[in-house]
Amino acid sequence: MSASALFSARAIVSCCILSVGSLVWCQPVAHNLPDPPPLPPSLKNKQFPLPPDLPDPSELQLQLKQLGELLYMEPDKLNKLRQTIELIEKMSPAEREAMRIRISQVTRSSPELSSEVQKLAEICPHVSQSDLSQFWLAASADERDSVRNQLEQLDEKQGAALIETKVTDFVKKRDTAFENMRKSLEMKRNNLLEGKEDGP
Repeated sequence: MSASALFSARAIVSCCILSVGSLVWCQPVAHNLPDPPPLPPSLKNKQFPLPPDLPDPSELQLQLKQLGELLYMEPDKLNKLRQTIELIEKMSPAEREAMRIRISQVTRSSPELSSEVQKLAEICPHVSQSDLSQFWLAASADERDSVRNQLEQLDEKQGAALIETKVTDFVKKRDTAFENMRKSLEMKRNNLLEGKEDGP
């Protein structure tokens, strides 16, 4: 199922839940209800496992928030969003990874992270600052916290070795992702050209 279809299905379910909930809340509360019957001794203090497919309340809340934002969106913006989702769905894993690395350089850039890149460059001056910057911006917040904590426990020489290892591993991963993306795009282009040649 595509992402757009899955979201639509989830949105419909969410709306149904809200509709049922609103009906229940509107019902008058009955008073003087009898006490429920006591549990049999075999069931007292017994732990029952929760079903594994229960929806995550936080995820449902996020979906409802997203649905609310979409309901306020203009039709042309919705159309552009749909086209973007379809474009991402057509991407290969290699294309997605390469695109994530490229986008992180723009979306995560901040004065604080740029200042940290300068400090890391001082610790490990022989590492390319461009590679160092890409590594630091592409890393997740947890990954950066891990590096910061490790550097606090290491001396200058050990810290330089850590940074060099991290950046070297990142560069290998980045170059592989970009090369795989290039091959994927080239294969798509060749398939498109072959399809045109085979056509009428």
